[in-house]
This record gives sequence, C-alpha cells and structure tokens, in this order.
Amino acid sequence: MTVMVVPAGAVGELRGWRRTSPGRRALWTISRSAGPFQNGTPPPPQRRVHRLGRHADARPAFEEGFRLYHQALAHATDPEERATTLYNLGWTYLRRGHLGHALDALQEGHALTRGARRDGLRWRGHLFRCALALHARACGQFDLALGRARHATRLAGDDRAGVYAWNVLATTLRLDGQTAAAREAQQRALELAGDGAARDTEALYLALIDVGGPDAGAAHDTLRRLAPLAAPYDGWRARLHLAQADLRAGQTAAALQTLQAATDANEPYVLLDEAPALTDLYAAGRAAGLLLPAPAARQAATLHVTARGMPAAVLCGRPVPGARPLALAAVAYLHHEGPATLDTLAGALLDLPAGDTRGPARIRAALTDLNDLTGTDTLTVTRRRAVTLGPDWTVSTDLDRPGPDPFTELYGEWITRLAR
Repeated sequence: MTVMVVPAGAVGELRGWRRTSPGRRALWTISRSAGPFQNGTPPPPQRRVHRLGRHADARPAFEEGFRLYHQALAHATDPEERATTLYNLGWTYLRRGHLGHALDALQEGHALTRGARRDGLRWRGHLFRCALALHARACGQFDLALGRARHATRLAGDDRAGVYAWNVLATTLRLDGQTAAAREAQQRALELAGDGAARDTEALYLALIDVGGPDAGAAHDTLRRLAPLAAPYDGWRARLHLAQADLRAGQTAAALQTLQAATDANEPYVLLDEAPALTDLYAAGRAAGLLLPAPAARQAATLHVTARGMPAAVLCGRPVPGARPLALAAVAYLHHEGPATLDTLAGALLDLPAGDTRGPARIRAALTDLNDLTGTDTLTVTRRRAVTLGPDWTVSTDLDRPGPDPFTELYGEWITRLAR
C-alpha cells in the first residue's frame, strides 16, 4: 500500500505515487506555483509587493499540473491511485477558483470511495467529504457545507482526516458568524493535531477565530508569528486578517499593501473564502482600485427530484449522479404527503406484502445512500419512527406538472395512484 501524507492545515494535496508517475509530476508542478513565503520570513514590507509580483504569474505551472493530473487519470487503474489523483485535481481546481471543474472531480472521487471496503479508499472518502464542504462554502451554500462538515467529523477518526474535518467545520462556522461553536470545533482540531507543524497550523486557525474576541491582541501576535511558517494557503489567511486589523488601526497604506500582495499571490480561493469576514478590508481595497471577489450569495440547501420520465436529482443546481429511484420516490412522498414511518413508505412505494420486513429495510438503505450522496446525513431525519425531511432543506419535485408517469420502476400503492 502506498504511503499517504496529508499536509497540516485545512486542505492539502495527497501524496501517494511513484516518483516518476504523471500524478507525482503533477503534484510537483503545482507545488512550484504555491508562491513565496513557503520557507523563511517574508521580505520587508517596502519590497514585498515587488517581490511578489515577480513570482505571481504561476498560471503556466498550474496549467501544466492540470495536464499531468488528467494524464495520470487516463492511466490510473488502481482505485486508490485514481482517488488520490481525483482529490488532488479537485482540490487544485478549487484552489484556482474553477468551481464547476472542482465539483466534477470531487463527485467522481466521492463516488469511487462510497461503500468501499478497502481501508485506503474509505480513508480517502473522509477527505472528499471535507473537500465537498469547502466547495459548498465557496458557492455560498453554508447549510450544505455545515452538514457535510459535521457528517465528516462523525465519520472520520482521530487521525489526519479527523483534523481536516474539524478544521473545515470550524472555519465554516467562523465564516457563518457562529464564533463560539467555531472555537469549540477548532479546539478539537488542535487537540487531534499532535505536535510540530500540524499543531502550528491549527493554532493559526484558532487565532483566526479569536481576532474578533477579547483576546484579539494575543491572536494577532499568534498570526504574525505563524504566518511566515505556514503553507501559502494558510499563511495568506493570516496576513489578510492582520491587514484588516491594520486598517481598523488607521494604518491604511500597510493594509492595502498586504491586500495588493494577496491579490498577486495566486491564491484566489483564499480571497473568495475569506470575503465574508473581511468586508471592511475589501471595501477599502475596491475603493483603491483592486479587483476583489465578492462573497457568493447565500443559497439554501435545495434538492429537486425529477419523478416523471427518468428519475433524477439536482442538488443546489447540479445533478447528483447515481441517485436511486427508490430514494428519490421516498423524498417525493415525504415532500408531498408529510412524515411517514418506514412501513408506510414501503407500502406506498413497493409492491410487497404488508408486514414484509424487506420493505422498510430497502427504504432505510436507499435513504442512507441518498444522504451519503449529498455528503450529509441531514436530508432525512428519523424521530420516534417517523421519517421527515430535514428542516434545513428545501425540496421540490415535478409531480405537479404534466408529463410521463412517475417512477415507472416502482409499483407501490402511492406510485400507482399517481399514474392514474
């Protein structure tokens, strides 16, 4: 089995190929474009923007890395190697701000790991859930992001995947304004991180939460100390928050200089991700003529079920590949008819004798699978034997529209009535 290394911090590429493979060469090519401040101390402020400008245009390295990742996918036959490549490709697309391509790669990788028996694939599944939470967050889908992150913390263990999951949850809570819950989650990430660079990174993320509280001074000191030591993705978050502190202290020129450097540093995802927390800094930057991302408009967690014709599901505007018709029929029933027991759902959707225990078991398995497809466990909720739709979800169907008969592969009582 290949040895996997996940760098400390919220995200990182997976390393698990032979040194000469396309995947390894892609990872090396991408790493060259990470920008300055990978080692040592940043240059003095008066020279910072100039030096950053010399290193800023890393697009050719990213383009070459993308080409090599796709080459690696074309040759990857081992499921673990393919999952590794898909994770790295998805994360790199996400880091570059290509959200659609990122989702394609991450969904494919998530599908590859779902239900896997091999330990390596199951472990990678935790990472895909975290990365899908990051994607939802970047799209403004905070309910979905929180659901995915919480689901990841419940499934991941106390290893690096657990640190990743708790970090993603904490940062999502912070950016959603839930400071106390964010601090509790980040403390858990810090506890799991152990010693060394991983602990420093999680301490940096804890300081990002504390900059808005009574210990802001100590938090700023921590960010100043750790930013030069952190990976670029993490270090720029720290520098941006220090710039906002400079702005509020009246040091506008220094704040804008750091912000200019951040726009040149080739980390568009960080600029987009931190936008909800840096409104003052970004407003000052735009007034000074800088091009800065606006936070994505908030979106509720939505699922649309196409029942007529070929059953399908659309999650927050994107198709959900692999959704079982039985699960979609159960969601449609709950949406139109309200809460129901598993026995009621089985009678409504399946042509089985009353009391047949296979019916409720099939419904339960289908709903569990659909929840896992969304990356959460909140789409349906069971309380006192009654199954309901999760309160954070907005569900719709096409059953009120004319069209072909719905769910033609199912023959339960409710399905038969709909077809009349």
